[in-house]
Amino acid sequence: MLLAKTFMPLFGPLGWISIMLLLGVILRAKIKLFQTLLFPASLIGGVIGFIVISAGGVNVSHDTFTVIALHLFTIGFISIGLTGTDSKNGDGASRKVIFRGAIWMALIFIMCANIQSITGIGILYGLNQVMDPIWEGVGALVGVGFTQGPGQAVNLAAVWESSYKIPDAVSIGLTFAAVGFFIAAAFGVPLANWGLKKGIATHASGNIPDDFRVGIALKDEGIVAGKQTTHAANIDTFAFQLAIILAIYFVTFIEAGYITDLFPKVFKPMGYGLTFFWGMLNAIIVRLILAKFKIVFTIDNNVQRRITGTTVDFMIVATMMAVQIGIIWHYIIPISLICTVAAAFTFLIATYFGKRNGGYPLERTLAMLGYCTGTAATGLLLLRIVDPEFKSPVAMEMGLMNIFCLFFGLHLSFVGYPLPDFGAFTGLLVHAGTFVVMLFFLKIFKFWNKPAW
Repeated sequence: MLLAKTFMPLFGPLGWISIMLLLGVILRAKIKLFQTLLFPASLIGGVIGFIVISAGGVNVSHDTFTVIALHLFTIGFISIGLTGTDSKNGDGASRKVIFRGAIWMALIFIMCANIQSITGIGILYGLNQVMDPIWEGVGALVGVGFTQGPGQAVNLAAVWESSYKIPDAVSIGLTFAAVGFFIAAAFGVPLANWGLKKGIATHASGNIPDDFRVGIALKDEGIVAGKQTTHAANIDTFAFQLAIILAIYFVTFIEAGYITDLFPKVFKPMGYGLTFFWGMLNAIIVRLILAKFKIVFTIDNNVQRRITGTTVDFMIVATMMAVQIGIIWHYIIPISLICTVAAAFTFLIATYFGKRNGGYPLERTLAMLGYCTGTAATGLLLLRIVDPEFKSPVAMEMGLMNIFCLFFGLHLSFVGYPLPDFGAFTGLLVHAGTFVVMLFFLKIFKFWNKPAW
C-alpha cells in the first residue's frame, strides 16, 4: 500500500523522463534526419515528452518536472566543482594559449548573454506599445535560458514568480532554454559541416564516426567511462562519488538558508537562488581539502563528467516536459520574435569574433555557439564534429572559462535576481554597459585580429 501511494510522486516523474530518454536513443539510432542534425537523445525525448504531456498522456504536473530540473541543475554544478583539470593539453598547446582561449570564451559568453537579454528586454518594450503589456524584465530570461540552460532559467524565474509574483516567468524561461537547443543544432551543424568541407578544422578528417552519428557505441568498442577509486568490497566508486555530491548539496541547502538571512532585503532572493553557485564553491573547497590530504585521487574526473552529463540529459527532458503549451501559445509572438533576433545576434557574435580570436577559429566558434544557445554539453557536441578526438585544447578551455566568467559576470547575479526591485530599464543599462566593457577587453587582450576565413 505504501509503495503504491509513494511511487508516482517520487519515481513516477523519473520513470517518464527515463522512457522519453530511451525513446530518444532509439529514434536517434534509426532516423537519418536526427543523425544528420546530430540531435541528442535528450532533445528528441524531450520533444516527445512535451507532446505527450501536452496531450494529457502524462499524469504528472508540469511543476513537478520544473522542480526536478531545478535540483538536477544544482547537482550538476556541484559535480562540475568536484571535477579537476586533466593534465593533457590537447595537441600540446601551451598554458598561455589555453588560458587566453579560456579568457576569450568567457568574454564571448558574457557578450552573448548580455546581447540576448538586451534583445529580449528591448523587444518587449516595443511590443508593449501595441500589445497587452508584459513586464519587460522577462525578456532578460532569453539570455539566461540560452547561455546557462534550463536549470538556471528555472532557478531565476522561480525566484521572480515566488518572491515578486511575476506571472508565467518559469514557463517563459523554460521555453527560451528549450528553443536554444534547437538553435544550436540549426546554426551549429551546418557551420561545422561547412568548415569541414572548406578544410578550416585543425584536426578533423571530415568524417563523422558511426558511433557519434548513430549515438550508440559500436560493439566491443565502447569508451571507458572512468576508473574505480574505491574497492567494490567496501563501497562502489559511483556510490562513493555520488554520496559526496549529495552530502555537499545537503550542506549547501542549509548554508543557503543562513546566507538568505544575512543578505539585505533586496538581495535575499539570491540566497536560495544561487544555491547552484554556493554548491559549486563548496565542491571546489572539498576538492582542495582532499588534495591537501593527498586523497583527491578518490575523485575520478571521468566519473564526475558522467554524473554531470547524466544531470544534463535528465534535465533537458524535464525542462521540455515542464513547458506548458497554453502559455507558449499565449506568448507566441514575443517568444518567437525574441528567440529569432537573439539567435541571429548570437550567431553573428560567435562567428565574427571566433574567426578573429587568433587560434582554433572554427573550433572555438562552434564551442561558443553551442554553449551560448544550450549548455556546455551542447558546445562539446558541436566541437566534436570538427575535433572528434578533442586533440585541440578547446574542450579544456571550455572548462577553465567558467573561472573567468565569475570574474567578468558575477555582478549580473546581483542585478538579475532582484531585477523586479531595480526595474527592467536598469537591467537594460547594466547589460548594455557590460557588453561594451567586454568589447573593450577583447581589444585589450588582442582578440580582435584579422579573420581566419
